[in-house]
Amino acid sequence: MVVMVFILFTVLTLKSCIVRAQSSHSASDVSISIRVKAWEDSVKKLKPKKTTVYLGGEISLAFPQYSLKSRIGALQGLRVNYIGTNLGGVMGNAIGKLKANVGLYYSEPSVPYAMEMFQGAIAGTLYILRIKKVKHHSFEPYVMLGLAHQQTKFYGNYLPHIDNGVVPPTNYSVSEQPLIGKAGFIQMNTGVGVEYQLESCNATFIHLFAEIGYGVLISSNASNASFSGTRLSNPTTLSLGIHFGIVK
Repeated sequence: MVVMVFILFTVLTLKSCIVRAQSSHSASDVSISIRVKAWEDSVKKLKPKKTTVYLGGEISLAFPQYSLKSRIGALQGLRVNYIGTNLGGVMGNAIGKLKANVGLYYSEPSVPYAMEMFQGAIAGTLYILRIKKVKHHSFEPYVMLGLAHQQTKFYGNYLPHIDNGVVPPTNYSVSEQPLIGKAGFIQMNTGVGVEYQLESCNATFIHLFAEIGYGVLISSNASNASFSGTRLSNPTTLSLGIHFGIVK
């Protein structure tokens, strides 16, 4: 009888110890789980959010115009209008874009002398409505700042040593008028614009834009003495185009 009581007491004691051990182990697991979750949350907070990056190209139609200041009487005060296209690349994020392009422009028929301009430019843009908080809109206005280098070719027969000072009244094609000089201009550009942003679910983007820029002349040079001192004044450019590419 005593043996049976002892055995029963021993079994109950062991069972009680097992239950307490399991309970203690469960509490320990809960504590560890809570600590692990807190550590994971802190890691998530420290991990930077993924930044959207736009990589692509640009095609645009541009209409530069300016007035000329020159020692050549035919060019002094002449208002020059061009039309041409730009091709380039673009890289950006949700705040703005950096773009570089090259363009080729020809003087419009209203200009009495044929001119041809090649331009290389780089510019940065900043979306105005996203300066304080990044929130996407269908139409995104922006400001622009950049540099441009222009190389202009002048064609015609209006230099005194070519035609005795007789100025032709009409604008002929570039192939018919002789090249009489070149001038290079470096200018800083500022401007404003607006984008209409379209994005697809296939990690691509299409942004339509229109912008107007104003240039400030920094330096100029000429290919010969006749065009030395020829400068441009109040340059402005209207551009209409499209940015397209991939979203990373």
